[in-house]
Amino acid sequence: MADVSSVVRLLELVFKHPFSPEWWNWKYRLNPAGFWGEKGDIWVAESKGEIVGYYAVIPERIKFGSETITVAQSVDTAIRPDFRGMRLFPTLAQKVYSECRNRYRFIYGFTSEMAFKGFLRLGWKDFRIIEFAKFLNYDRPLRNFSGNAFVIWSGKASLKALRTLKYLSPSVLFKKYAGSPVEIQKVDQFPDEMDEVWKIMRTENEIVLERTSAFLNWRFSRHFGNYQIYIGRSIQDSSILGYLVLRKTEIGKIQNALDIVDLYGLPGEEKLVLNFVDMAIRLAKNEGLDLVHCRIPPWHRYVTILSKKGFISLNRLFRWAKIYQPRVIFYQFSKEGTIPKIQQWFYTLADTDYA
Repeated sequence: MADVSSVVRLLELVFKHPFSPEWWNWKYRLNPAGFWGEKGDIWVAESKGEIVGYYAVIPERIKFGSETITVAQSVDTAIRPDFRGMRLFPTLAQKVYSECRNRYRFIYGFTSEMAFKGFLRLGWKDFRIIEFAKFLNYDRPLRNFSGNAFVIWSGKASLKALRTLKYLSPSVLFKKYAGSPVEIQKVDQFPDEMDEVWKIMRTENEIVLERTSAFLNWRFSRHFGNYQIYIGRSIQDSSILGYLVLRKTEIGKIQNALDIVDLYGLPGEEKLVLNFVDMAIRLAKNEGLDLVHCRIPPWHRYVTILSKKGFISLNRLFRWAKIYQPRVIFYQFSKEGTIPKIQQWFYTLADTDYA
């Protein structure tokens, strides 16, 4: 592998965000699904001994129908500004695809606006994904998009009306939630018992990223990301009934947000999910944050709970503000290859790139 320090300098230059060799080692070499960077998952372009282009994928294990398969996630793509326009990105990408096509069924990614069109030109297929948010403060986020008082007022009115309509839906208003008495504990890491929870989670979902205890503890490392982890245990027998992962973050132009990064409750434990969402809202209010944000498929059972708690889809806000709407993209290696049906994939923010 090329000089990691040079890679880190390039990523910091392009993304305006601090990185470190330790972070790179965690993300790539310590990945529990494996590391094949030196076998073609990572390609770089160099000029005068300095890395000026970088493209990488990492392996992921997913439950795909009746199988567990290894796929790749497209993660870090960076070209130094003075080397753009030289077709370095498509050259590096094609090198990676050529090297890793025999290791993976397909590649997926959650692309940025800057890279989106470049991926489409390489033959990727895209699907828009839904973001949900509960606004605790409307004015500050909307001012980030417009300084016009009338525009802010109309945006605020529209978002409040949408929230009310969602809440008054009969499927939300009269929904009854089942669940066991639980105790919610904050923990530093996931216990091995999460492997039993994963066995149930994988049967409930047609397509889902593997969430073993090894994966979860790597994904939500104490050293990278500042995650808050909560476990819900049955008061009756202390078994794990679900978990929640939170993190303070920024969403595009919106600052002061709390992400529900990952969320799961066993079937029949909707009250626990409701309690987790309530807790996230309460923590965000205590911190003086503007909104609580999450990514859940629009068909999933959690969406009714989110609607009951005042969450709305951010699609309209993205369209109103004319900003890029997040997408998941897929690359298949042959016309006969299979990519997931997005309507069957249980995804959260935990599935995304690990910055």
